[in-house]
Amino acid sequence: IGHIGQDAVMRLNRIAKGVTIQSSSPLSHCESCILTKHPRQPVSFLQDQHAVAFLDLIHSDVCGPILTITPHGKHYFIIFLDN
Repeated sequence: IGHIGQDAVMRLNRIAKGVTIQSSSPLSHCESCILTKHPRQPVSFLQDQHAVAFLDLIHSDVCGPILTITPHGKHYFIIFLDN
């Protein structure tokens, strides 16, 4: 699961109402990304692919192993998104 980077956070700070970042120091890196040394590729949004019916376009992502274990002892999770 991707997340926005420091540049996007700073843009959000400038354009969104109610968002305030008070620190002038650089934001710290994501601990999970550092621990896993996960390579991050740019996200490209395909504007020409739009779903017209239920289950036409499905996105999924798997995350894990995560440090916080679920009540059932699970270390991974998966997300499905119906576009």
